[in-house]
Amino acid sequence: MTNIYDQHRAAFSRVSAFVILKDGERVATVAIKFPADGASRLYAYTHVFGVEMTRAYAGGYGYDKRSAAVASAFSRVDAGKGMDLETLPEANRAEYAALHAETAAMAAAWRALAPELDKGDDWTRALEKAGFTVLQAV
Repeated sequence: MTNIYDQHRAAFSRVSAFVILKDGERVATVAIKFPADGASRLYAYTHVFGVEMTRAYAGGYGYDKRSAAVASAFSRVDAGKGMDLETLPEANRAEYAALHAETAAMAAAWRALAPELDKGDDWTRALEKAGFTVLQAV
């Protein structure tokens, strides 16, 4: 019989996953897929809740590819244009507009934070310095 722990190690040997909290609330996740050879592209997937997931990569070697890829992925966080308010019932327009404005501001804050994640300190430490809690899940 195959050992479940061996199966888990094999399935996730080149993957790391993180949960990001702000004031005890889960606000984002990060998944990193490492290359098999160490020099190919490392992919980072970021998901700030409320907006579409983003992906970026870093290639080569000799630097912190994790921080570079995560910073690049967070720099792409975007709330989009939102819905055409004319398609919503008039009673819901103001509430939706306010919600979209809040989401757009949050996305802009993540984009503004992104360059700090790739300044020589590990991206997780940079987020912690910005007031987030970063928990590694895998």
